[in-house]
Amino acid sequence: MKIGVMHWAFPPVVGGVESHLVYLYEELARMGHEVSLLTAPHPDRDPSAYPWCRIVDNDLMSIRYCLNDAGEDRYLRVHEMMERFIEQEEPDIIHAHNFHYFVPDHAECLDGLSKKYGLPIVLTIHNYWEDDLCRHLLSDIGWDRIVAVSYYMKSPCIFDAKLDPGRVEVHYHGIDLDRYCAMDCDAIKERLGLAGRKVVFHPARACESKGSLHSIMAAALLKDKYPDICLVLSGNGDSVDFDAERDPFKARVGELLRKYDMEKNVLFVSASGDEMPLYMNAADVVVYPTIFHKGEAFGIAPVEAMACSKPVVVTNSGGLVESTYPGINGLIVDKNPETLAEELAKSIDRIMGDRELAEYLGKNGREVALERFDSRKMALRMEHLYDRLISDSVMQRAGNKAARPRQGINGAGCTTSRMI
Repeated sequence: MKIGVMHWAFPPVVGGVESHLVYLYEELARMGHEVSLLTAPHPDRDPSAYPWCRIVDNDLMSIRYCLNDAGEDRYLRVHEMMERFIEQEEPDIIHAHNFHYFVPDHAECLDGLSKKYGLPIVLTIHNYWEDDLCRHLLSDIGWDRIVAVSYYMKSPCIFDAKLDPGRVEVHYHGIDLDRYCAMDCDAIKERLGLAGRKVVFHPARACESKGSLHSIMAAALLKDKYPDICLVLSGNGDSVDFDAERDPFKARVGELLRKYDMEKNVLFVSASGDEMPLYMNAADVVVYPTIFHKGEAFGIAPVEAMACSKPVVVTNSGGLVESTYPGINGLIVDKNPETLAEELAKSIDRIMGDRELAEYLGKNGREVALERFDSRKMALRMEHLYDRLISDSVMQRAGNKAARPRQGINGAGCTTSRMI
């Protein structure tokens, strides 16, 4: 099967969607399928790092470029780009990710081209925007299937966009459980220069909506009890900045570090995909205290932590509660910004102060990851969906041909029962 994938970004851009693309399509490639990806260019991307995928990049896949620099002929240029991709790569199916907001051109062009070339098209939604553009791009585009990354994401598709529930399937993210697994914590701490310290790892885009400031304040509250505490904040590399949070966030971080005298207790890292399992394993606790006003769509990082047998603390935000079960594989705190730092500190302290609890949560987390979030199971389920949609598309095209009236010599439709 030839799979065409379209998304705005791809590693080295940091983000949950980008991680998901690697997990899913690398696994499908291992299963023997051909994968081509249309995405935005990146100056630091090394295509040889992704030998399982043919990467086709174009400025018109950059959200920033489309919104600011593409010009009045943007729609025509997007159409040409997509048609060229289809003709060159000859996919059997196209799977777009997050084509339901920002600009309408890409989804609308793909809709027309799918009809022209008889290609089934799939959309995965990793977020939801309650606005007219989002509703239009979900409801009026001929997606053969819409995949939601959680039941939390499926709900607005049904109740806000008014989609037929049969068009929307929930597919949880899966991760590479061979790469994300338990390692020697002390040895990893030594390797990362964190030997002898209590480590709290916050693996998310460094921004206010991911709760990074509250993690800093929580660590400050614990500093007297754990003077050697180290909060590691990842996601400081190139990431998607939806709401232009990055610069104001950096200023606020500096203020907090000075206010609470935390310069030596907070470590900022830009962890690559290969480094993430190391930081997970160096952690005593992994936190993901999202306060995103739309709610966290799913949250792949806590699942990665569970796979490494690490206890997690998350907020009761959106899809996070679909992977974290309080007292079973982690703890859940309320996302109220007024009380979050204090509640987060209490939960971190509870885990750090109870080795038996930490091991219990971590062991259960690994079992949950094995059962529900294995990338191989995810890929098999997606393969099954693709097979169904391709088969339906072939049968529909065959039916359309069979139903077309045979033309007589004068061009009129024949009245005989024979159809071609």
